[in-house]
Amino acid sequence: MDHDQITAEEFKKRLAQLCLSGRSNELPRKQRDRQIILKSIALYLAPFLAKEQSCSEREINAALSRWVGDVGHSLEPDHAALRRTLVDEKYLERTEGGAAYRLSSSAGAGLFAAGVDLINPALVIDEAILEAAAKREKYRNRPPA
Repeated sequence: MDHDQITAEEFKKRLAQLCLSGRSNELPRKQRDRQIILKSIALYLAPFLAKEQSCSEREINAALSRWVGDVGHSLEPDHAALRRTLVDEKYLERTEGGAAYRLSSSAGAGLFAAGVDLINPALVIDEAILEAAAKREKYRNRPPA
């Protein structure tokens, strides 16, 4: 394993931090964080898009809206810009006329360690929200100093 690869543990931790803190309509500037966000979108889209299946721009936009609601809570991306970035960064492939899209098999090749492809981004966010709520509850219920 390359020591610079993004591990499953790092992926989960950074995804939660990036998606649950602050508000932004831009993708992260740091390339590593940007790739984590893009990979999370590809992982999220995978169940909706079988490897050989393609979908329309409208369907991609609907899936991106679901990703924002389920995963990218603090992100408010422009769907067109996000879709273009996914194509530019090789996470999505687009037909010549732009009428259809499909997941790319080469996205993030070599950047992510084994196990990242098995992560459910929505579950990561749900678990992070529950963990934060439990910490808040524990803090509220601590004995007075």
